[in-house]
Amino acid sequence: MNNGMPKEALKDLEAADSLRGRPDGIISQNRARARELNGLYAGADRDYDIAISMTSNEVAPFWLRSALVKFQLGDAFAAMDLLRRVENKFPEAPEVRAALATMLAAKGDQETAQKKFLEIPDRARLKYSDANYLKNTISWPPRMIEYLGKLTEAVGDDKRVMEARAMEASTSS
Repeated sequence: MNNGMPKEALKDLEAADSLRGRPDGIISQNRARARELNGLYAGADRDYDIAISMTSNEVAPFWLRSALVKFQLGDAFAAMDLLRRVENKFPEAPEVRAALATMLAAKGDQETAQKKFLEIPDRARLKYSDANYLKNTISWPPRMIEYLGKLTEAVGDDKRVMEARAMEASTSS
């Protein structure tokens, strides 16, 4: 996966699961991520559920990925429930704040969503207006990206990013 080969990673993780012969939290977690990167969200959801069930309710960063997958699949209630638990453990993490703000906006609570999103420091928050960052660096699912785009537009970050790029282009030429 780290080498940009999600199909091959999934194949390897399927083989690892088969060889293991019984559920394994680490394999399930990694296979969930590989499935997610391959757009296989239902399978990713099942694997994340297995991995979470094996963590003794000890919230881990991959729980955020599980919440994003649940949101992609249309299970907004379960996604928000899981995300709230992640937020309790990692309240300052920009990606957690951005995900929570995005889900709040999708739920129709625009005012709270914008407030939560603006809690992210400017430099970190502006990354969430960059399509390349969203798709290739943090690999958010399409539904999250769609709602986040509306949120960044509502707070004006999309314009700030375009202005900053225009300034960079004019100073580098």
